[in-house]
Amino acid sequence: MNKTDLIKYVATHTGNTECCCRRMVDAVLDGMAEGLSDGEGITLQGFGSFRPWAQSQRLGRNPRTGENCLITPRMSVRFKAGKDLLKVMNKQKE
Repeated sequence: MNKTDLIKYVATHTGNTECCCRRMVDAVLDGMAEGLSDGEGITLQGFGSFRPWAQSQRLGRNPRTGENCLITPRMSVRFKAGKDLLKVMNKQKE
C-alpha cells in the first residue's frame, strides 16, 4: 500500500472526499515528521512507536569498487510494532 492507496482507504471508510483525506493524511505525516525531527518519540497505542535514532560514524564499503569508506553520522528512525498490530499481522484472536 502506498500513500495514494492509504488516502483512498481513509476516504472509503470515513465517507470524506479524497481531497479532504489527503489533507488529513498529509497533516498526520507532517506532524510525525516534525516531532521526530525535534527528537521526540511518537507512540500510537496498539500500533507501535517511532523513535529517533542517532547512527554513529562507521566504516562501510563501496559495492562497486570494494573500497572502504567512512559513512557519516546521521539521524534515522526506529519503529517497534505494538501488540495489536502484531496480532493483526499474525491473525491471532484475543
